[in-house]
Amino acid sequence: MTMASLATSIAGTGTSKILAVSSSSSKRIGFPVISHPNSRVFFLFSKAGIFSRSAVRASNQEEATVSPFESVASSPGLYSAQTFDLTPQNVDLVLEDVRPFLISDGGNVDVVSVEDGVVSLKLQGACTSCPSSSTTMTMGIERVLKENFGDALKDIRQVFDEEVKHITVEAVNAHLDILRPAIKNYGGSVDVLSVEGEDCVVKYVGPESIGMGIKAAIKEKFKDISNVTFTS
Repeated sequence: MTMASLATSIAGTGTSKILAVSSSSSKRIGFPVISHPNSRVFFLFSKAGIFSRSAVRASNQEEATVSPFESVASSPGLYSAQTFDLTPQNVDLVLEDVRPFLISDGGNVDVVSVEDGVVSLKLQGACTSCPSSSTTMTMGIERVLKENFGDALKDIRQVFDEEVKHITVEAVNAHLDILRPAIKNYGGSVDVLSVEGEDCVVKYVGPESIGMGIKAAIKEKFKDISNVTFTS
């Protein structure tokens, strides 16, 4: 992933907000997402603290890209110790805790299936080609699932997309469907207007940090696109 974020780390000493959920409840579990007043870059807030991948970049520009979850690999208890029924709906709700952080870096995660204790997930956008995607899956996504579903979770598998052969407006718009729910939640909208050679014109309204994520997601998925221009 090539998108740079503000070099910021957040560490909390209080108790993280937990919302209970069961298989019959539609309420989310997880931590409040906060927005930095100056950068509008979104982070997850937890008891131990989660550091931005870009904080590592800012402190050492020569350092290789790392997963946003690498700094919490050995920290226990970042998520609720309570376990829940292993269903596609609950898996999707649990993943809402990590989605804002992934989206701010141009990625996302999608639940493909949940069957016989095996959860199949697909990393989206910039997360698919990031050198640290395996770290993101193991230390971030797998960690929160294991801590919420316990022994009911037998395995977590990553599903990969086939390589895109032809770039069309429809293909780019379909790819951006992974970001549209988050964009809508923040009062924004996105629509691809044209794709010509290396140039992609997108009608976008919304937070700047999410806009940066959109550009990164398009460029990472469609290698032939090098210029993404926003218009309102």
